[in-house]
Amino acid sequence: MVRHKEFDPDVALDRAMEMFWERGYEATSIQDLVEGMGIGRRSLYDTFGDKHALFIQSLNRYADTLSGRLGSVLDTAKTGREAVRDLLSVVLQPTAHLKGCLLVNSATEVAARDNEAAQHIDQYLVRSREIMLEAVRRGMQDGSITDRAKPEALTSMLVNAWLGLRVSVRSGVDRKRLRKDIDEIMSLLD
Repeated sequence: MVRHKEFDPDVALDRAMEMFWERGYEATSIQDLVEGMGIGRRSLYDTFGDKHALFIQSLNRYADTLSGRLGSVLDTAKTGREAVRDLLSVVLQPTAHLKGCLLVNSATEVAARDNEAAQHIDQYLVRSREIMLEAVRRGMQDGSITDRAKPEALTSMLVNAWLGLRVSVRSGVDRKRLRKDIDEIMSLLD
């Protein structure tokens, strides 16, 4: 007789994602995952595969959620400049201040030695760059961002600053400093 799952795989995956986000890949053991996800070890392996497979699924869940959120930021901004500020300001959200960005955290922790994770992280970073480039181009068209530089050059600077802001969040830089940094970054668009 086939047993039915006694847990919601989406809820369990969200819990695993939170654990990897808070602790990192290396510091999260299988036992931590079993306890944190509220499922048995066998259920974890049967549903998600091994720890690495679960980590990759967690990265993808996070990337999909964040990409959707970033896309909606772009859609709701009145100007390209406002979209850039709103994208940079994602780091000021309350949960971000505690944990940083799972993808950036994972990039610095495991991507150099984990090609599969690096590929998934890179896909997200490419999408983030596309979203930022769209905001910059929009700002140049609506006059809210200088057109004295190439949009790709401004985007490169902004994406790297954005990644730096995310690392700053993880290292505990206070919000006041982050807001000041965002203001200074935005001044480069004049």
